[in-house]
Amino acid sequence: MPSRRERTRILVQAGPEFRRSLADEARRTHPIDVVQPPTRGLVMVQLRESAKRTRFHLGEVTVTEAKVRIGGTLGLGILAGDDSEAALDLAVIDAAYNAQIAETSGWDAQLAAADEAIARSQAEHDAVLLTTRVSFETMEVT
Repeated sequence: MPSRRERTRILVQAGPEFRRSLADEARRTHPIDVVQPPTRGLVMVQLRESAKRTRFHLGEVTVTEAKVRIGGTLGLGILAGDDSEAALDLAVIDAAYNAQIAETSGWDAQLAAADEAIARSQAEHDAVLLTTRVSFETMEVT
């Protein structure tokens, strides 16, 4: 079972169709109570400077956040950018996992398959980028 962070990363990177299919599966069998509809906001991004080990504020990022409830269990969906549907879907999936509804038992395998597909796609993308790599010592394409 992936952690909440890994699950969210996979759901965001896998695309809207995958995310929507899981959320719709939970919606079909359980009533969803929208606690907070998708809203936009700003989040401050902090980084740690490695040499001095001090934190600094890089800037603000626009996020979309939604909260839903399945039964008595709360779910939160938050992601960078302005995507109300994605935030709502993420919140439904999070609430489903938190409530441990029956549908989530098959989702781990689907998430693992989606993660493998993301890794393959990233590897293909990296391979294309590496063809443009230059050795600065000889200034030749490697």
